Amino acid sequence: MKLPIITDGCVLPVSDQMIQILSSELFAAHPSINPTLDLTAITFNFRDPNYSAVQGGYHPVEIRISRCSSGFQLDYITDFSFVGSGWDSELAKDIDFDFESGTSEIRYCRPIPISGADDLFRMFQDNFLAYYKMEVFTVELALETDD
Repeated sequence: MKLPIITDGCVLPVSDQMIQILSSELFAAHPSINPTLDLTAITFNFRDPNYSAVQGGYHPVEIRISRCSSGFQLDYITDFSFVGSGWDSELAKDIDFDFESGTSEIRYCRPIPISGADDLFRMFQDNFLAYYKMEVFTVELALETDD
C-alpha cells in the first residue's frame, strides 16, 4: 500500500523516493493501518543513534504530514543539529522547509519564501535519501488521530 501524499502543486520537488520511504516506514510499523481513515497526522523522526554534540554524525530529520481532502500533505521537513558545546549543547533547527507557512529557513539566516529554496531542497533531499539508503537512521513515528 502507498501512503497518499499529494505533491501536485508542491512548490518544492519532493521525490517519489521520499514518498516511498515515508510509506514504507509507516506500513512497516503499522501494517494494518488505513491512514486516510485512522489518522489526521504523522510525524516521522529519523535519527542517527550515534549523533552527538561531541562526535557529530548524521543530523536528525523530522517530517510531518497531515490529512487533507484527498490524502496527506507535507507540513514541514526539518533538519536539526547541535548548537553550543559541552553541557550547554542542544538540538536546534538547522534547515527548515515549512510548507504550511510557505517559508524556508537556515540557521542564522532570515526566512525566505519556500519557492526560493529549490536548490537547497534538492541538495538536502539527495543527501537525506543517500543517508537513508546507508541505513544510518533509526525511525520513530508519532501518529495523531481525531480522538
